[in-house]
Amino acid sequence: MNLVSTSRISNYWEKFPLALRIIIKARLWTAIGAGGVLYLSPIIFNSLNFSAEQIGSGFTAAALAGISTRSLTGYLLDKKYSYKNAINLSCLIAIISDFILFYSQSYLPYLVGQFFLGAAAGIYWPSVELAIPLNCNYKINSSEGYAIARSADAVGVTVGALLGTIGTYFQFSKIIYIIDIICMLYIYIFLTSRIQSFKNKEYFNKIINKEKNYHPKKSDRDFDWLIRLSPLLLITIYITSVMTLLQSLLPLDLAYGGIIRPPIIESRVATLLSIKLILLAILQWPLGYLIRHKTSYFKFRLCLMSLLIGFLLLVLSNFLINGYLIIIIAFIPITIALCIFLPSASDAIVKSSPTKYRGSALALYSQCFGISALSIPLIAGKLLDSYNTAIQIWLIMCLLCILLIPISKKIK
Repeated sequence: MNLVSTSRISNYWEKFPLALRIIIKARLWTAIGAGGVLYLSPIIFNSLNFSAEQIGSGFTAAALAGISTRSLTGYLLDKKYSYKNAINLSCLIAIISDFILFYSQSYLPYLVGQFFLGAAAGIYWPSVELAIPLNCNYKINSSEGYAIARSADAVGVTVGALLGTIGTYFQFSKIIYIIDIICMLYIYIFLTSRIQSFKNKEYFNKIINKEKNYHPKKSDRDFDWLIRLSPLLLITIYITSVMTLLQSLLPLDLAYGGIIRPPIIESRVATLLSIKLILLAILQWPLGYLIRHKTSYFKFRLCLMSLLIGFLLLVLSNFLINGYLIIIIAFIPITIALCIFLPSASDAIVKSSPTKYRGSALALYSQCFGISALSIPLIAGKLLDSYNTAIQIWLIMCLLCILLIPISKKIK
């Protein structure tokens, strides 16, 4: 039975084009390195007596760098710049940031390290997202390609966070930066060197213009596609704000405690965050596969409703002595929402934008992550420092979620 299952998995994996499999492996290793850095950095610098506002400002610095590099990367990708070279460059910048953050003991080096980390992310994400449809080779739909790519991201982030969690139990939390350096070097040397580059402009145009169901429209020339994307981008800004809060605020919320819920020590915070990431790794592929043919309205409405349930549970957790158990339950609907959103949004962006502006469209989509990271951590950090609880933040997110549900009808 196991042999049959293994054979089926192997056959399914082999149906993907070789270049796409290489991209997915690169995403897996990137996520392993990034998993601990993204989710455990707030805990590390909180233990160094950084305030929530200082930690949030680091995310803001990363967002500022990311906004700049995303815009430039999108423009270069539209001009047929090799996404392979862009991924290589992002790996080198990430290594620089890891070295700085590993040795950081004060605020300024932390800020510089976060700035380089954001710059690397701004180059990486538009490039690696564009690589998915370019390497599907019309053997599979881009929605299926994004589903398995996001599954690789989820598994990698979970593994990285688990390795970082183990480090917290040995009083060596900064191992996450060493792990990230190793992963970036591995991608740079062994994986990205095997990715085919589209260096010939005519060949590039010939490939992407064969995309299924693509028919150039006058509106594409008039940039009406930006208007078509606006409802999706608005919801993306909200959900990326959620993701930013889960990375920057939730660890601090657990460490600070709620109105009645007591604070939790560093190692247990890391353990709880690992539970959330394990859920993401388990659910990402099944959910992404099941909803791949559903309408965008169905996907995003279900996503927002799941988030609303999760935030209400986070609010409730503040009033219970064992509120961390409610937080674990809240992870389920929140994870379901993210599993629905991540592959669906990327695929919707690709299918709703004209081919010649696809790099810019993906950069704009990725820019939503930067916009959220630019403001949300700083605002959330100030609120947390002022009230010593995150309940008001979760209530605000509930209200915004309710307001956005009707807008999901406008996503095509």
